[in-house]
Amino acid sequence: MKRSKFSVKPDGLFRQNIVLMSGLLTAPVIAACTTAENALVLVLSFFMISYTGILICRFIPRKIAYSIRILLYAIVAGAMFIPTKLVLDMLFPQMEQGVLLYVELLVVNSLLLAKTETRFYLKPYGEMAVDALLYVVGYALAAFTVGFIREMLAFGTLFGHRLFDPVVPSAKSPFFGFIMVGILAALCRAIVGKNTAPKTARFLDPNEEE
Repeated sequence: MKRSKFSVKPDGLFRQNIVLMSGLLTAPVIAACTTAENALVLVLSFFMISYTGILICRFIPRKIAYSIRILLYAIVAGAMFIPTKLVLDMLFPQMEQGVLLYVELLVVNSLLLAKTETRFYLKPYGEMAVDALLYVVGYALAAFTVGFIREMLAFGTLFGHRLFDPVVPSAKSPFFGFIMVGILAALCRAIVGKNTAPKTARFLDPNEEE
């Protein structure tokens, strides 16, 4: 029997981006990604809690009832929060408490509790690992884009280094974050729609070679 080729579609980057397209994890980005450092905190936490949790939870037998599996996924993610918090305390000793709140909410995020059952765990382990990582990278792209722009507009800095005077101080507000995510989502949908639009059929003359 011919072995199937390793194939992973990069849906998680743009076409099914969990922030800009699916809207599954917009709240942390809107509320907490006011600076590039905050975005880094969220991305690192998301990787350690969600991605590691997905890799571990794959070994939970699927013969266990669905409701029990979901509970076990949350327990594994909760356990991963402990080393995540230790790493964050070491790397970001002055981390904002508001950001930590959204890190805690990542324990029950939709990527781990829902996408695993509908997509990731239907694939071989290697493909699943790459596919899930692309979703994490897609989350990082959205979070860093929002964090970079809002920090420069609101504070005139980037990772705390001063670049210029603040341009739009209100850029740090959740309302501005909501508007910005909406604009980025619209741009992402327009680009994805343009790239996936079906080509117009071309009618050939019977005597014309294809």
